[in-house]
Amino acid sequence: MSQIFIDELKAAGIPTDEDSFKKQFEQQLVESGFVVNNQSPLSPFWRLQSALVAKPALQLIERMTSNIMPNSFAQLAHDEYLDLHGQSRGVKRLTEVKAQGQLRFYRSETELELVIPSGTLIESLPINGRVYMLELVSECRFNVGEETQSALAQAVEAGQAYNLAAGYYTKILANFENVTVTNDVGWLVTAGQDVETDENYRERIRAAFAQLGSYHVDFVYKNLIATHSGIPYDNIVLEKGAPRGAGTANAYVFLEIGQVSQSIINSINNYIAAGNHGLGDDLQAFAIPNKNIDLTVTIAQKNDTPSIISNVEQFIRAVFRQNDAFKPTRVKPLSSFSFSLLNAELHNTFSQLHSVEYDVNQLESGFWLPKLQNLVVKHG
Repeated sequence: MSQIFIDELKAAGIPTDEDSFKKQFEQQLVESGFVVNNQSPLSPFWRLQSALVAKPALQLIERMTSNIMPNSFAQLAHDEYLDLHGQSRGVKRLTEVKAQGQLRFYRSETELELVIPSGTLIESLPINGRVYMLELVSECRFNVGEETQSALAQAVEAGQAYNLAAGYYTKILANFENVTVTNDVGWLVTAGQDVETDENYRERIRAAFAQLGSYHVDFVYKNLIATHSGIPYDNIVLEKGAPRGAGTANAYVFLEIGQVSQSIINSINNYIAAGNHGLGDDLQAFAIPNKNIDLTVTIAQKNDTPSIISNVEQFIRAVFRQNDAFKPTRVKPLSSFSFSLLNAELHNTFSQLHSVEYDVNQLESGFWLPKLQNLVVKHG
């Protein structure tokens, strides 16, 4: 991309390489009447000239064409430069958020009251060597005869990695006999999020132009939802065509990690209904439908290597948005998933792999998101 800016400087007659700087310097000397008799490349004068003029000027040009000039445009800007573009348009980068959700506790003995205090820590299963931890925000109180109760918990750190799928949070870091815990489907109340990526932020900056108009168009609604809920801009799919009559549309949303809960959907819909919509518009948000997928993966490892079945399983679960411990290409709605790409990513991640086979060869998703129902990873 920097070549565009190099060509622009060349068109303006500005040197862009060391030889051009030297030639221009020599020309300026001649035009000023300064005659140099010894023009040998080995001349101390010319070596000094190269050190004092050409090389620093070349460093400046390289910095301009690779950093300063591209960052002058929102389409190419990154990091703090993109923040400046956003601030000039009244759009701030979304900050990180800690995940919050309801955990479900079970006990087998119900003869006595039991209180699990706020501050109690709950851990996930280890995923790629990392354990994710939640802290109870409110106490969990069992009355006599009660077998199950729920309590609100919050991630100890911010980030989308804590939006784990159902069944990951299972370990209480306290001595409560005969008590178990889990996170159910739809456990999230507030989805955890990382600091907004440049790509997502750039889309919202672009959407700011559409908000200047009198009508709420796609960009406006996607920006409203992304700003309010932290759902990535590209994870909002609009269904138009008046699904509930004239002036109606649906917005289907999904998370990078974990599953959108009804609490999140309610928050989005309440926000839109509170005047954040166009005149006569009826837009409703929904979690994108899921379609259950059964998948069996057979791996062969290189000789004398320890089993990697557990890590391969978690890698594939990351593909289906159940965890963020690995960074594979994830399944999406309205797309064709490439198992050959998954194969390459697995081999790049696990050097112990010899071969990988799948019992599903093609996955074409429609207006729905593939969801793992049964996954089996085994040695061949």
